[in-house]
Amino acid sequence: MKKFIIILLLFIISCNIKAQNFSFDKLFLSKQQASTNSLAIAAAIGLYLLNPIVIYESKKLYMGITKEFSVGFGYFGEHRIGLEYSFIISGQIRNHLRAGYKYDVLLKKLEPSNNLQGTGTVSIGAGYFYDFDKSGAFPEIAVGYSLRNHKLLIYPHIKLRHTFMFKQDKPNITDISFGFIVGFANPFIDLKIRRKQ
Repeated sequence: MKKFIIILLLFIISCNIKAQNFSFDKLFLSKQQASTNSLAIAAAIGLYLLNPIVIYESKKLYMGITKEFSVGFGYFGEHRIGLEYSFIISGQIRNHLRAGYKYDVLLKKLEPSNNLQGTGTVSIGAGYFYDFDKSGAFPEIAVGYSLRNHKLLIYPHIKLRHTFMFKQDKPNITDISFGFIVGFANPFIDLKIRRKQ
């Protein structure tokens, strides 16, 4: 299943790959259809990269979209600082901002490489919440499959989080989201990459 997900992800991202001067677009589509098809695929990828989020607050469910960007540090970027923006539709439009620290527990040992390597990952973290009306703090846990090398991080995941508000008169928030985190795995350290002989 993991290999299927990786292959599907790489296929979607590289929909316009040309190998040995051969274009799949030219084989099946006219030039105008190929550009329209590429635009549609790019739009679908962009919409998918905006992660859906479901929020439970005041005994009601709300939907929205969210996106997280993270920067990692440590040997393979296991320690991450993340910034997240959520656009919530709750009768009135609301904006949530979150900043936090996350630690990725990689379930397989990775070696420094220019190639993306995948492993199951469990992430735990905590952070600060603000929505221009109230603020709070949250713990979170995420489970997914991390694709990373020494610089890039692509992390499809499911995340569960509970936000405790600082003011007692404001309700706490529980949310679940799924999708992709995209970021830099380790931009601060150059790992020595050597080929095994």
